[in-house]
Amino acid sequence: MNKYLPVVLLTVTALLLTACNPEVAAQEPENTQNNTQEPARQVRVVTVEEGVLSTSRSTSVTIDPAQESTVAAGTSGQVANITQREGSTVTNNDVVIQLDDTNLRLQADNAALAVERARVNLRSAELASSENQSQARAALQAAETNLRLAETRYQEAQALLTAGGISRTELTSLEANLEQARSNFQSASNAYSRSLRANEEDLALARIAVRNAQNTLDQAREALADTDISAPFSGEIADILVEEGEFIGAGSPAFRIASTEEQLARFSVPPADADNLVEQGIVYIPYNGLDYAAQIIRNSQVSGQSRLVNITAQLYESETRIPIGTVTQLPYQLDLAEGGLLPSGAVQAEAGSNFVYVIDNERAQRQNVEILAEAGGQVALSGIEIGREVIFPVPADLRAGTLVNIIRPQESD
Repeated sequence: MNKYLPVVLLTVTALLLTACNPEVAAQEPENTQNNTQEPARQVRVVTVEEGVLSTSRSTSVTIDPAQESTVAAGTSGQVANITQREGSTVTNNDVVIQLDDTNLRLQADNAALAVERARVNLRSAELASSENQSQARAALQAAETNLRLAETRYQEAQALLTAGGISRTELTSLEANLEQARSNFQSASNAYSRSLRANEEDLALARIAVRNAQNTLDQAREALADTDISAPFSGEIADILVEEGEFIGAGSPAFRIASTEEQLARFSVPPADADNLVEQGIVYIPYNGLDYAAQIIRNSQVSGQSRLVNITAQLYESETRIPIGTVTQLPYQLDLAEGGLLPSGAVQAEAGSNFVYVIDNERAQRQNVEILAEAGGQVALSGIEIGREVIFPVPADLRAGTLVNIIRPQESD
C-alpha cells in the first residue's frame, strides 16, 4: 500500500466535513486570530530599595607636627658642641648646641668687677656727701652765731652811745662788724645750699654708674647663657643647620624642632567633598596596616583655578605614630543622597526627562523619576515608591505598553 494514502484520505475527509458543517467553517478565522496573539516579552526586575548612596574617593595627605620652630642663636660665637642630632627626642630647655663661651665668660667677669667698682664709688660719694654737709652745716651754724653776737653788740653799743658810754667811732666799728657777720652768714648759707645740690648730683651720678654697670653685667650674663641653644618645647630635632667649628651669628638659624605630642594631617578636596567631610568630623588615615583617626579642626578655601579646600585634621593619640613628613593616600566615603536606590542602567532618558519601566497589568509603563545622585553604577532617585519593581536590564527595543512576563530567579534556574 502507498504510505501517503492515509494522510490524503484524512485531508479529504476534513474538507468534506468543513463543507458540510457551516459552524465549523465559521469558527476557523477566530482560532487563527488567537494563534497570532502578541507574545509576552521576557524581562527581569529589580526592587527599589531605600538607602543612602555613597561613593569612595581618595586624596593625598601630609603628616605635619602641630608645632614646628626654627631656633636661632641668641649670640654670636663658634660652635663648640652639638649635643643632639637629627631624630633625637628632647624636652623643653634641653641644650641642643653649645657655643664657645670663653670670651663671653671673661666679659661677664669684667662686668661683675665693674659693678663692684661702681658700688664702691657710690659708697664713697655717700660718705663724702655726708662729710661735706656736716662741714657746711657747721660753718653755717658758726656764721649764724657770729651774726647774732654782732647784732647784740651793736644794739648794746647804740644804747651806750645814747648814754655817752662809747664814742661814735666805736659804734661805727661795731656796725662794720655786724655787716661783715651778715655777709659771712650769707656766704655760709649759700655754701651749705651748694653742698646739698652738689651732693645730690654726685650721688645721682654714682647711682647711674652702678645701674649702667649692672646692665652691662646682665647683658653679659644673658649673652653667656645664650651660648647654650636650647629646645623651646618638647619634640624631635628635625634638622641641625650648623656643624662643630663653624661660626654662627646672633639671629642665624641653628636647628629646627618639631613637636611630637600632637600631629596634624593636611589635605585638599573639592568644596562639595569638604562640606561632607566637615559634617562627618572624623577621617581615618591608613598607614602600615593601621587606621589612624583624625578630628577635622579647620578648613579654608584655596583661591585659584583648582578651587580646592584645604582641610586640617588633628590625629588622636595612639601607641604608634606616623612619621612626620609622611605623604600617604587618604580614602574617604561621601554620602551623596538618600532615596530609592537602583542600578544606573535601569534609568532611561528621553527629551530631557528620566524614567524607569514599571509593570502595570502585565505591561511595561514609563514612570518619570528624578535623579538625586549617581555613583558606582547606582543612582538615588525620588518620584518612585520604595519596594516598586522596575525592569532591569532594560531591553533595547522595549516600549511602553509592551506585554511582559517577569522571569523570577527560580524560573531562570
